[in-house]
Amino acid sequence: MPAVVESSSVDAFGLDPDFAKTLKLLFADCRTKGYDFRIAQGLRTPQKQAEYYCQWDKHPPSDVDRQVSKLEDAGAPWLASVLASCRDTPRTPRWQTDALPGAGWHQWGLAADCYCYRHGAMVGDGDDPCYAYYAERATQLGLRAGLYFAHPDAGHVQASSAAKATDIYMWAFIDKAMKERFADKPGPALVAAAPFAASPKVPPLAPALPVSAVPDAAPAPLVMGGSASKGSKYFKDDPVLATARLTPPRLYDLPSGDAKLRAMARSYNAVGGLVEALAKRLGIDPVAVLAVWYVESSGREFVVGEPVLRFEVHKFYKYWGKANETLFDTHFRFGGHAGTAGQASKGHAFRARVGDPWVKIHVDSQFREYEAFNFAAKLAGEEAACLSSSFGGPQIMGFNHAALGYANALDLATAFRADERWHVLGFADFCRDKGLIDEILNHDWQKFGGIYNGDGATYGPLIDAAFAKKEALAALPSHPNP
Repeated sequence: MPAVVESSSVDAFGLDPDFAKTLKLLFADCRTKGYDFRIAQGLRTPQKQAEYYCQWDKHPPSDVDRQVSKLEDAGAPWLASVLASCRDTPRTPRWQTDALPGAGWHQWGLAADCYCYRHGAMVGDGDDPCYAYYAERATQLGLRAGLYFAHPDAGHVQASSAAKATDIYMWAFIDKAMKERFADKPGPALVAAAPFAASPKVPPLAPALPVSAVPDAAPAPLVMGGSASKGSKYFKDDPVLATARLTPPRLYDLPSGDAKLRAMARSYNAVGGLVEALAKRLGIDPVAVLAVWYVESSGREFVVGEPVLRFEVHKFYKYWGKANETLFDTHFRFGGHAGTAGQASKGHAFRARVGDPWVKIHVDSQFREYEAFNFAAKLAGEEAACLSSSFGGPQIMGFNHAALGYANALDLATAFRADERWHVLGFADFCRDKGLIDEILNHDWQKFGGIYNGDGATYGPLIDAAFAKKEALAALPSHPNP
């Protein structure tokens, strides 16, 4: 057997510490079989990921344009700009990556590309037995091996069982995390070797990034006190809850087919850590919070700066229109007012100019809600629009700001725009203020719905049906949160 060259260190590649330890064990085990594996690439910036994505000729400029629009719509404007900057990168027919910037685990320091060396030369054949052993042993150590991907990537291993970060995190969260870590960093990945001609199963390397440019592992939590009262009268002002980990220690693999279960699992992955801490404090079932969250938000994801919103025209009439009725009636309609039939909560519409057609607001589109909200804010001021709108996963009306410890509706909206932490704590403050903790404890969803949003007969059964997903949720595969 030829002499085995000592594997290169993994310490300067920006990897998560626990993943780095496992990778060292994998290398050591491979050496006992005479296989000399060396890391070639670890942490990869979103800029470099975008470059790889655009290099493959399967992703022409038209595809990149579509993906940029999708990222913008999903609340990831920074990543969209990163991808757009690589739109016209020269293409190659050789496979590069299908993962958008931020979606690949390389950007989280939780993936590595490692290759076997024999007689001092890299083994470029992904079918070589060395890669079969490497993948088998990686799996036994709890890693996921790229050799088993639908498009085999023999040298790739990652810490997460989820294929991509988007299987766990929402784009808005990914965008925020990536921007905080990489916005002022250059584009290369952390590598040790120069580019080489590789087989289709082995992607090319990139030039090295100085170790000093490696960002910290994670941003500090955002603490937003708003206009709080003294002490910890409100959950949002509790120093433990205000800085507790938002995401849970284990994350669910998102299921396919069951949209309700998928949305609840996604919400848990986003806020489950804080929900668990709050549920323990109150003695309630955390799934009960997720059930209300799903029904109120219709399963929509949080977008930084644009939380789930519902603009209520009849409330806008109360807080501004009644004193400005002629102007209000020129631009807004709701049931039971000015000849519009139906209940006050129905028939909501607006128009920006006289002569324009009336546009329904409450359709399956946040665009319409925000269009009406922004027009109202321009017309009457942002406070009036915020008083008249419900915000976030729990859909709390702005006029309830005092119950949550905010001086005004705009303060509440500002907090809810920034982070889902304040949605969770706001939900708890609202329920405590309205005396709804017992209804949650007793799973009395009809009474809960009647007090929470005024229609227990409609919302009670919906919350009950969502809560019934508890066993299915618990049965989902999960993995450690990186």
